[in-house]
Amino acid sequence: MIAPDDQFDLAIIDADSIIYQIAHYQPSPALAKKAFDDKLKEIMTNTGSLSGAVFIKGTNNFRYDVTKDYKGNRKDTLEPEVKDRIEMLYKYAKDFCICSDGAEADDYCGIAGELAIQENKRYVICHIDKDLDTLPGYHYNFRTTNLYYMEPEDSYLFLMSQLLTGDSTDNIKGLKGVGPKTAEKILKDVPINQVWNKVIETWRSKAGYNWKDDFTKCANLIYIREHSDDCCGLTYEQLEEKLSWTITDTGVHSVTDQMEPLDSSTTSKTLSQGEDILEENKL
Repeated sequence: MIAPDDQFDLAIIDADSIIYQIAHYQPSPALAKKAFDDKLKEIMTNTGSLSGAVFIKGTNNFRYDVTKDYKGNRKDTLEPEVKDRIEMLYKYAKDFCICSDGAEADDYCGIAGELAIQENKRYVICHIDKDLDTLPGYHYNFRTTNLYYMEPEDSYLFLMSQLLTGDSTDNIKGLKGVGPKTAEKILKDVPINQVWNKVIETWRSKAGYNWKDDFTKCANLIYIREHSDDCCGLTYEQLEEKLSWTITDTGVHSVTDQMEPLDSSTTSKTLSQGEDILEENKL
């Protein structure tokens, strides 16, 4: 938790994991909806945020256009009644949350963060997903109630490490035999503005003649977008431009001009702590 005088203007909430967790333990539809409402209120209170934007999964995730086997290693082990509760909670949440159509909730969190920077708002990203640590700034883990800050250098190094390792959880193939510890050794003591070059050099030496295509696929799947125009498969050259290290006046690693993120529906669906839009009569 944070001190009352240390308020955030905006809580950016990745709510997918909340829905899945509640669906596993709460069989009552009414109580499941209330549990979801209560968790959002708890996050707003614990972070001292004045308003919030809550993101849930949508349709047509561009990563499946990059490769059909994205998350293809996940087995469907959910009980039918749990699936029904998940579907029910998503239907309920759509009334006041933002569906991440065309991408993932992670991407919309990154885009919302960039929008907050443009508007000079102090924000915190609320989640339990380590992948979001590739975004610099304040983070709040609503499972552990831990508030922490990712320095731009640290978030960038974490992203670059993931470009080497891939992510087996989501069936994203990185370099064979390169896990987190090996990636750390590869990047150790490399000047921050040379890390991208080190990653590319490593891929070129270890992945063979098709390294560029394989790397481009990995990077497209790993990289959490920060602009809505980037929610598509990017070319190697586009990825190089966006992910090579530089510091802008916002303190964020980016070499592109700020683009218009999200549409006007985002601000119309923000969750204000002063407005009880999660009223009991929705149950």
